[in-house]
Amino acid sequence: MLLQHQSVVRAAGVGVRLLGFPVLAGLTSSALLILAAWVNAALFNELLGQRRPGELAWLAGALGVVLVLRPLVEFLGEIAQNRSGLVVKRNLRRALLAKFEELGPMRSGAGRSGALHSVLTDGIEAVEPYFVKYLSQLVVTVAVALAITVMIGMHSALIAGILLVCGIAVVAIPRIWDRVLAERGREHWDAYENMNSDFIDAMLGMTTLKSFGAAGYYGRQLETQSTRLLDSTLGQLRLSLGETGLSGAMKVLGPAVALVLGIGQIRGGSLTLGSLFLVILLSIELFRPFTALSSLWHESFYGISAASQMSALFRLVSGDPRPSGKGWGRPPAGDIEFDNVVYSYPEAGQPALDGASFRIPAGAVTAIVGLSGSGKSTALGLLMGFDRPAEGRIHVGGVDPATIPVERLITLVPQDPLLFPGTVREILAEASPGAGEAQMLATLGTVQAQELRTFETGDMNGILDVKVLERGTNLSGGQKQRLAIARALIRETPVLVLDESTSALDSRTEQRLLAGIREKHPGLTLILVTHRIDAASSADHVIVMEHGRVACQGSPGELLAEPGSPWGELVTMQTGREAV
Repeated sequence: MLLQHQSVVRAAGVGVRLLGFPVLAGLTSSALLILAAWVNAALFNELLGQRRPGELAWLAGALGVVLVLRPLVEFLGEIAQNRSGLVVKRNLRRALLAKFEELGPMRSGAGRSGALHSVLTDGIEAVEPYFVKYLSQLVVTVAVALAITVMIGMHSALIAGILLVCGIAVVAIPRIWDRVLAERGREHWDAYENMNSDFIDAMLGMTTLKSFGAAGYYGRQLETQSTRLLDSTLGQLRLSLGETGLSGAMKVLGPAVALVLGIGQIRGGSLTLGSLFLVILLSIELFRPFTALSSLWHESFYGISAASQMSALFRLVSGDPRPSGKGWGRPPAGDIEFDNVVYSYPEAGQPALDGASFRIPAGAVTAIVGLSGSGKSTALGLLMGFDRPAEGRIHVGGVDPATIPVERLITLVPQDPLLFPGTVREILAEASPGAGEAQMLATLGTVQAQELRTFETGDMNGILDVKVLERGTNLSGGQKQRLAIARALIRETPVLVLDESTSALDSRTEQRLLAGIREKHPGLTLILVTHRIDAASSADHVIVMEHGRVACQGSPGELLAEPGSPWGELVTMQTGREAV
């Protein structure tokens, strides 16, 4: 486990400092149990021998002290384990989130959100018992087993050897099932991960399921996933119970064999009755840490499957880390240039961009158009610095966007923007903490968002106090998009990218919004990614993407005048659909 998942071990911060106190508490507790065994053996010998009151009182007092101290040590050990467990979970979550940030949306966005959620929550919770409880108990078990074996060997080497073999068997027997249990563990984790992903998808897509009448079908699918998870769990338990039975037999067999051999050695004169008491009591203590270790193995087993998923995430190749932004002012603005850019998504057969070259003039309105899958969104992702191209170069004002805090230079508004719950004032203040009320109202006016007042009051000043629910569920699609554009505009970055961000607006409102942005922000570099030809026709510059390449670029009028121009074909296609 440790060798197979070294990246997870390093990320969790597992080491001497982390496990030192839990191990020390475990060793102290075991030492007290060994001391109790020695005191009990001495009491038996005294009761069967001289029965001296002073000696009995001293031994009884010592036993009482041990019985008082051990629960206290156990309590401190639990606290130490819990604290170490919190450190492990914190370190893993930070490391995984940092890995997701390194990967960026273009490399990590292919997985299901429910699968990532499972790893970050239940997966880390499952890994923690292994790294803290099992590993610390493993150290305690090895140390205690060797110490007790030496102590018993001082009285009988034969009994000590047999007990050590039985103790090792308690740990070794489960290894026989390791391969099968690992396969079942992966099946169990995959079943849980799939069910969790489907459940999250169902919750997020409930409106769609209801509108299509597919709620019953999806419910049956969840029931099938739940049954699969149950079958996997029961299969795991059946194997586990078989292993537990054999391990338990060894735990009983060891002390029993020690007793039989001890009686035989007493008859042979090689062992005294007093020593037999001590040997039997120590043999019980020898198997106590093995029992705890076996129990913790079962408790932490599912964490091993989760650790495999984490290792797979850590193995993913990430791009260069993005700059933190500390020490940076506003990055330089200027023309945006793509020079023979090639980019492929992980495990994709065809490149999403295949030698794309174009220029976006600074301070102008540029429209990027093309059929779905032509590479428009990929180009935007690279422009935002989410990843670097495999070939070619991208420059914004002469600087690679992956080497600067690009969020200070470019603001992106996606087609389906995410709005956090709060008032309009709070949403805009999150984007620009220094913005005043007048600036907020002016920005809302620019994006034609005045009708938001109808949610609360007819007073224009009431717009800022309108409450927006999570994901903007109390707003229409067009209102969500306009509020998201206002949130982007108020940041006042030199470049604004609207990726199908006006798709829910009617053409008239869209034209007024774009005209308002050009009027109020004349120096803004505005990039429109759109399928609407009328919106693209009003731009200063048009770039037509096709199969990851630039089919043509230039002013809309000039491109339309060129015979056979891809831009002219797009205009004809959309005009034809509109005329039908």
